[in-house]
Amino acid sequence: MKENIIIAGSSGAIGGEFIKLYANNSNVEKIIALSRKSINNDHDKIQSVEIDYNDEATLKNLDVISQLDSISKIIIATGVLHTDHIKPEKSIDGIDEGNMKAIFQVNVFGPILLVKKLLPLIKKAKGVKIVFLTARVGSVSDNELGGWHSYRSSKTALNMMIKNLSIELKRLNKEHCVIGIHPGTVKSHLSEPFLRHVKHDVFSPKDSVEFMSKVINEITQKDSGKCFDFSGKVIEP
Repeated sequence: MKENIIIAGSSGAIGGEFIKLYANNSNVEKIIALSRKSINNDHDKIQSVEIDYNDEATLKNLDVISQLDSISKIIIATGVLHTDHIKPEKSIDGIDEGNMKAIFQVNVFGPILLVKKLLPLIKKAKGVKIVFLTARVGSVSDNELGGWHSYRSSKTALNMMIKNLSIELKRLNKEHCVIGIHPGTVKSHLSEPFLRHVKHDVFSPKDSVEFMSKVINEITQKDSGKCFDFSGKVIEP
């Protein structure tokens, strides 16, 4: 049976590459592309839906998804590290309450509210892979540098949501699989201001998505609740 896939954050660099990857896959029947603004596409597999992840009420636009008979993958490729007005904090005295709330809204609240809206579809699926883009800096045990308080903490909170969700969905269907995945350092608007300090590999969005797609294809229900990096290595909590 052909796959139906939901991709959130489809207008971003990574989400856009996931769209391209699956649109060219003959096993994929339909892609629901979620974003704050419609994406330009002329592919008959792709249906673009505008939603505001920050406002649960606007998720009513997802009623179109009820028309799907099944779903195989949900990829949530949303996230924010900085904006024109918000910069990663170098120390505690740089924390601003409003900015921290804004980071958590995008990185934690939005993704989990989206899954809440999709729950009826998930419940009737025979087995769905739900993939959240997380970050290695959300690992408590791996944190040796400190800083970036809002971003780190939001990804740590997201990782806990992933674990909680995996436990809850396993009770509904043992075939469901929920993971977090770290895309590596990707050349994009999110990382651009910090790339001059990076000493490890920097991937193009296309390369990162190809790496992650291999991990997604290989995971099974026994991996549910875990976080991986782009190579398939488990990231410790």
